[in-house]
Amino acid sequence: MIRAAILAFDECHASSVGGFADILQVANAHLAHRQGAAAEQFEWQFVSISGQPAMASNGLPLATRRLEPSERYDLVFVPSLHYGGRQAFEQILAAQADTCAWLVDQWQAGAWIAANCTGTFILAQTGLLDGKAATTTWWLEQQFRARYPQVDLQLRSVITEAERLVCAGASASYLLQAIRVIERLVGQAIASQVARSMLIDVSQTSQVPYLPLLAERAHTDALVERAQQWLQRHMTQELRISELAAALAVSDRTLIRRFKAALQQTPLTYLQDLRLEAARALLETGNLSVDLIAGEVGYTDTSSFSRLFRQRIGMSPGAYRNRFQINASP
Repeated sequence: MIRAAILAFDECHASSVGGFADILQVANAHLAHRQGAAAEQFEWQFVSISGQPAMASNGLPLATRRLEPSERYDLVFVPSLHYGGRQAFEQILAAQADTCAWLVDQWQAGAWIAANCTGTFILAQTGLLDGKAATTTWWLEQQFRARYPQVDLQLRSVITEAERLVCAGASASYLLQAIRVIERLVGQAIASQVARSMLIDVSQTSQVPYLPLLAERAHTDALVERAQQWLQRHMTQELRISELAAALAVSDRTLIRRFKAALQQTPLTYLQDLRLEAARALLETGNLSVDLIAGEVGYTDTSSFSRLFRQRIGMSPGAYRNRFQINASP
């Protein structure tokens, strides 16, 4: 048997805990069908430090058995946890010292460890990810970077893998993560069968199409705030730095320097982000042609718009509409 431990915590996502086990169960069915009843299969246990039932964030109680330091597993899954605000989340992380020590022991004994979404914070807290590639849920990027600066955070990837440590992005990516782990432990053929039978799209390898271009960056520079407001009001107009600087009564050099210091980007890049976010909204909710959308957000050359969109979003405007249009027909 391939022994798996699925961790459960108070405030974890029940879908992440149960869904991972469901995928292992489907893998077992395919293993038995291809290799017979004697095939090596997955065996899993739901575990916690206390051994007491964990209360999932949706109110579902999850029965667990107590972690035993002497028990060894081939695979450990760290599920996603509900993010109830920074303070509440920090309290959850602060209570995981024993779990982190156990994870280190399991990894050092040869186990694969897979951490999903906010669960990647617990894995990073062990120190095992220091100097290694990892990913996490995109909207907690800044918090993750601040807490774990030694981790090589690669937010563009849905899944990362480094030395038997597999991280996944936002919560539903546990589906892809489970397929990756199955591939590593029992082979690509079974992993492919599981993905097909469960309609798991393994082509979703990038988080880029989901990432907001206008991530909130707190700053206290009143000049830059006024510049942002000006750019928002004049989004469709051609940007002339000299015109913007004159409107703000500063030099071009001062404007660019202050803008970069506050937002880590130039005014031109910020304007591009404004336009592309507006284009995304139009692609998601309407039926305007790409040519018309380009014009609506300030581009006279559709080819240049499409090229920039593909470069920054990771796919063409048409492909983006096909995937994300809200009122698209089935």
